[in-house]
Amino acid sequence: MISKHALRYLAPNLVTTISLTFGLLSIAATMDGNYASAGWWIVYATLTDRLDGFVARLVRGTSELGVQLDSFADFLNFGLAPAFLVYASLVRAPELPFADGIERTLLMAACASWVIAATFRLARYNITDEVETPMPTKIFFGVPTTLAGGLLVLWYLTLYKYSPAGSAFPALAEPFGGVRLIGGFETPMWVWRYIPVAMFIGAYLMVSSLRMPHLGRLRSRTASIILYVFVGVGVFCGFARLFPEYMILPATAWMIVYSIWGQISPVARGITPPPVFPRD
Repeated sequence: MISKHALRYLAPNLVTTISLTFGLLSIAATMDGNYASAGWWIVYATLTDRLDGFVARLVRGTSELGVQLDSFADFLNFGLAPAFLVYASLVRAPELPFADGIERTLLMAACASWVIAATFRLARYNITDEVETPMPTKIFFGVPTTLAGGLLVLWYLTLYKYSPAGSAFPALAEPFGGVRLIGGFETPMWVWRYIPVAMFIGAYLMVSSLRMPHLGRLRSRTASIILYVFVGVGVFCGFARLFPEYMILPATAWMIVYSIWGQISPVARGITPPPVFPRD
């Protein structure tokens, strides 16, 4: 019989396991060609990413095992699964030039860079608690893998949703995402050719020392309320598989605004990132 002590540590790890399962379901859906479903499974993993930490703090069940499990889940959910979704879908699209040649090599390099960058980002995050210099608890160095992976997939779902009927991504044959908030807009096919470029940029941002604050309460109470309303609506849309075109707005705005803030703020620039290698 499992003791209450063991259950306290088991609870957050069970949440992590559920999140990990979402990533596996995404990979399975990609293999079956269900790209919209594959994207939404990653969105589910994004929405539950911080739930294991919340449960661990709630029941006082934080453990080193849980930290490592969370990193492996993030690697699968936001590193491997999005890259596999992008690679498999673009290679199979007959109207795009990624089936062979230099374009396929470029796509492979972009997806590999994404996975490697996510791995490096997670490994660097894990060692921040081991450095001798005290580190601020409300600052990320480099764009978090959750934000990067979630944004990549949300933009993918939005472009997929608005792809015209009969194109390489026949969204009308696979209805999803609710009514079209952007009306009659249709995704131009040339946009998909720049997905590898976006992945290279995302990979760089993950491994960079860009300062970004954690999502939390802002100085203004009104701004905090507005922020959490946007986040709450986004969480509902994510679990309901609705309106990816709405969900990209708060996440993209957050990354753009605070990416700029991390470069121009004297406070942010004065914070030194932890060393990657031992100083001695």
